[in-house]
Amino acid sequence: MSDVKKRIVQIAKMLFAAATVAKVITIVLMVVTCLQIAAAFSIKVPALTGFFDGHISQIESVLGRSTVFEILFQSANLSAMEPVYTKAIELFITFLSLLVLLYYIGFFKKLIRRIVEEGQPFSAEAARHMRENSWGLLLLALVNPVLGLLMFLLFRFFSLVFEYGAYLQDKAGETSRIQEEVIVSLAEITENKSEQTGQHIRRVSEYSKILAQQMGLPEEQVESLRLASTMHDLGKLMIPSEILDKPGRLTDAEFAEIKKHPGFGEHLLHNVEGETMTLARQIALEHHERYDGKGYPNGETGEEIGLESRIVAVADVYDALTSRRSYKDAWDPKVAYDEIVRCSGTQFDPKVVEAFVAAYDQIDAVRKEYADDHIANKAA
Repeated sequence: MSDVKKRIVQIAKMLFAAATVAKVITIVLMVVTCLQIAAAFSIKVPALTGFFDGHISQIESVLGRSTVFEILFQSANLSAMEPVYTKAIELFITFLSLLVLLYYIGFFKKLIRRIVEEGQPFSAEAARHMRENSWGLLLLALVNPVLGLLMFLLFRFFSLVFEYGAYLQDKAGETSRIQEEVIVSLAEITENKSEQTGQHIRRVSEYSKILAQQMGLPEEQVESLRLASTMHDLGKLMIPSEILDKPGRLTDAEFAEIKKHPGFGEHLLHNVEGETMTLARQIALEHHERYDGKGYPNGETGEEIGLESRIVAVADVYDALTSRRSYKDAWDPKVAYDEIVRCSGTQFDPKVVEAFVAAYDQIDAVRKEYADDHIANKAA
């Protein structure tokens, strides 16, 4: 989840708690109003008699007189009625207003709950519901015209905010979709650069996803990693094909050229915006770093290397070991598994290796599902 969404959810949780408190207070006031009606009719409840005798004036000062009652009192000559009836009418109007308020507090809590559960602050549906329900807020004018009108205008205003926010979310979703399509296209171009890597990029992205899930990363972060990892070898577009596809071992000079691809990848993605693209740039640069600091291009150590890069490093090496290349045969998956475990704490982050061991059955299933057509792994 992005930082903005996290803050929105945090604020929503605070508002939900405040709405819960407001709901409790409103219910208490409704109960008190009912008890006042009982008191107005001299219905004596033994346990409450003392309460009414000592606090009735304080309760009246809190609730006050409703505006509509004052109008009725003056225009309909309610002063001629028995005081008990005028008091009952006033309290009944107050009770209805509190009931309306209680309904809208519940409505507000439903909106907040949706934000907390879905992480999406705006929706066209919520905007429509707010518009449809805003008219009922005018009933609050029975107690206070200013409050009723203010609440009505606020609901109408926020319905517009929600509607516009939903529009922006849709546009952001469309941007994310386009970004994903660009990422997939770049990954396919990278994969087609070499005639021998097959579905390496697909397998690495799936392995990375499995490892991230095993380590308990949030689903949104997992999905971002899955996409970003497909561009880990983007820099190889800048490496001559005769080096990438050379049969046999590389010379020192050729290997030095290969080692430039992390920097090339970072450079190609340097000016591209977006969270997933930023993560792709990090992974492209760091996926050949080692936990012990003996990797390249910058010799970073331990947690100086981004977590996502440490995850992709394990996924990338395991797939490279279990795949056939022009200069080597595919390793037996069990031998490759043992090699990953052996390099825990040196080449790889021990926590990532723990996740690899725990989720190996899933990883092996992906290896078999996306095996290259020209590869006949011994354990497949």
